[in-house]
Amino acid sequence: MKSVAREDKLRQFLVKHGHAASTRSHLTGDASTRTYELIQPHGKPNLILMDAPPQPDGPPILGGKPYSQIAHLAENMRSFVGVADRLRANGFRVPEIFAHDLDLGLLLIEDLGSTGIIDAKGRPIAERYLASMETLAEIHNHTWQSSVDLADGSTHTLPLFDRDAILIEVDLLAQWYAPYKLGHPLSNEQLAEFCAIWQDLVPIILRSEPSILLRDYHSPNIIWMDNAAGADRTALIDFQDALIGPTAYDVASIAQDARIPIEPELESELVTRYLTHRRSIDVEKFKQAYAILAAQRVTKVLGIFVRLSQRDNKHVYLGNLPHVESYLKRALQHPVLSAYRKWLETVLKF
Repeated sequence: MKSVAREDKLRQFLVKHGHAASTRSHLTGDASTRTYELIQPHGKPNLILMDAPPQPDGPPILGGKPYSQIAHLAENMRSFVGVADRLRANGFRVPEIFAHDLDLGLLLIEDLGSTGIIDAKGRPIAERYLASMETLAEIHNHTWQSSVDLADGSTHTLPLFDRDAILIEVDLLAQWYAPYKLGHPLSNEQLAEFCAIWQDLVPIILRSEPSILLRDYHSPNIIWMDNAAGADRTALIDFQDALIGPTAYDVASIAQDARIPIEPELESELVTRYLTHRRSIDVEKFKQAYAILAAQRVTKVLGIFVRLSQRDNKHVYLGNLPHVESYLKRALQHPVLSAYRKWLETVLKF
């Protein structure tokens, strides 16, 4: 529930931008602390109010920094505006931003609708997933500037997906998922082995092909635009945590959708479709990077889903564990992950 002071700021923001009489209704949020409202002006198109007060994620845990800074998560909405500007300028469909107060973390953005890439029963619509993969390939075929100037005079620079960010993400498995599976924390020896495995994999990640990395390129963040063509069919939202990092990360994000079970056959078809539109890349190097990044992402997600349950009382996310675990088992078939596969089998009986 919003504080009285925060609610007052929201009302002032809406009044300032001509929505004193507009109808407000709460929308279901996501796994973050952001909240959303549907704003319905009389006789005009609906808008979305994004409420994302600037804040770090928790106490310092490494080098005086909280998790959000180490992992390069957005702590304010300058990143959303900056990434939206980049994507729009390169021809990709993102919500128009009609008003914002970046210091308060308030944005009025275009309502793109609620038609997604899954059906009413929560199953993937293959045609739409394949179209989304084509859009991602087109994104990766562009050259991206790392910095953009914003209207308020500030500059947003895309951080690098660096060693610390990679390792702090996989550590979520060690800190949350492993104790959940075992009933007790990892031993010092088990944790040291886990860390050593990922220390060895990080250099391969850092050498892989870079591009803009949207980070959560999967079903909740892709809106299907029925009457559009090409990349405009797939409108993008929730990209404020974008980085510069390996192309294989976002490919794994949608081909192994953490929210929706993706069968192996569709995963294979999705990766093949991506490669068809990225003819200039080295396929074998990409497949190695894909296996590592798929494992890295799933390792993070398993920890996040347990954390959401135990820390935030969002227990629904535990229902996703079985298919996410199956994704990790698929990735582990690549020889480059043999040491990680042995650790998971030995320690977690995976």
